[in-house]
Amino acid sequence: MHTEIAATLVAPGWSARTRRRRAASVLLAGGVIVPLALAVYVVAGGRSWAALTLDRRFLAVVMGVGCVAIVARIVALVEVWVAAGRTRSFDRAETAAAVVAVVALVAGAVAVVEVGRARAALAPTFTETAGGPLFDSDRTAPAPPSSATTPPTTVRAPSTTDVELEPRGAVGDTVVVTTTTTTLPAKPTRPDSGVSAADLVDITTVLLLGGDAGPGRSGLRTDSMMLFSLHRPSGRAALISVPRNLELMLFPPGSALEAAYPYGYTGIANAVYPTVSSRQNLRDAYAVGDIRPGVVAIAQGIGYSLDVTIHDYVLVDMQGFLDLVDALGGVTLDLPAAVPMPGNVPGAPTQYPDTIGPGRVEMDGSTALGYARSRKGDNDYRRARRQRGLLAALAQQVSLADVALSFGSVADAIGGTLRTSLSPDELIETLNVIGGETAIVESVGLVPPL
Repeated sequence: MHTEIAATLVAPGWSARTRRRRAASVLLAGGVIVPLALAVYVVAGGRSWAALTLDRRFLAVVMGVGCVAIVARIVALVEVWVAAGRTRSFDRAETAAAVVAVVALVAGAVAVVEVGRARAALAPTFTETAGGPLFDSDRTAPAPPSSATTPPTTVRAPSTTDVELEPRGAVGDTVVVTTTTTTLPAKPTRPDSGVSAADLVDITTVLLLGGDAGPGRSGLRTDSMMLFSLHRPSGRAALISVPRNLELMLFPPGSALEAAYPYGYTGIANAVYPTVSSRQNLRDAYAVGDIRPGVVAIAQGIGYSLDVTIHDYVLVDMQGFLDLVDALGGVTLDLPAAVPMPGNVPGAPTQYPDTIGPGRVEMDGSTALGYARSRKGDNDYRRARRQRGLLAALAQQVSLADVALSFGSVADAIGGTLRTSLSPDELIETLNVIGGETAIVESVGLVPPL
């Protein structure tokens, strides 16, 4: 019977084809043909393996096929046992075959459960932008609700005019009455990049946001902001860093923040997200599906201020970046000079030295995060350059083995802290371009005096 057990694990129903032809056909279809059809679909479809592992619909199919394959083998094994007379004793070979069968079935069940857990973890990662760009530079934002805040009252210094009047009953007496005329300053004109809309038809722009949420920090500020622009026909791309301390950011006419700050945002750019998140009327004004309102607001501000259409976004917070790098096995960088490191974040799993480099540095999540956050010895603008380089290195070094060996941890790190309006395939395409050696033709930062 041990040969039938082995055959059943490989091709359930094969040994029953002479006893129960119809049942054998069903078992073979569920245990062999359906999994093979899924494998052919994966190979012939040409989709990236990384995109497939992030696609919840594909993972649901994998779970279903896995369950069918396991059940088909269990039923086939029971049929073999019944056909053998329901024996209660096994010889050595049969016992070994039965043990192998149980181990294989348990491993398959664990794999299916792990896929299901990963699918659940990824559920909040992929959001929708209502079928259009996150911000369209050719259109104005919708009018804010009635609960939106009113514009600030700060205006230009008033002008005064002295007028001489001669009141009744006081002939010969001159009284000077001062009247005050208050004039509001003109609102800033709409930014204009000077680029024709026809030249931008084939360009897609994604807003990349790195938040500082994590242990020991309240709220989230977008300390890292980059625009990734891809020219789809040629594959050429650019990364542009927007400084966290950008001042007087403008918002599109008719938007809630334009009503509140008609002459430019009075804080720095990285405070827009918490400003919106902390006020109910602004959260309502920037509610778009299940996208966080702060993301919509900062996309409108950057898009309008730079006169660029932003189609999608990717947001990952500080703790998520740390966990993701650790789950992927770390990242390696060649540093031309020593980099002084900042204080470590609360609850970090490892500690790093006061400086790293120069030379080849293998970074775990804590070290990579410290490298990305450090401003000691330079400034925000050089930090943005380091962040662009770190993102490119991480995208280039990720492999199938890294994901396969820690699939659950990677899914937990991604699902817990990453949000994007890109599809899985678009996200992986973006990472592939960023990690490529020749596709990025411009990698720049918006720095003074620009």
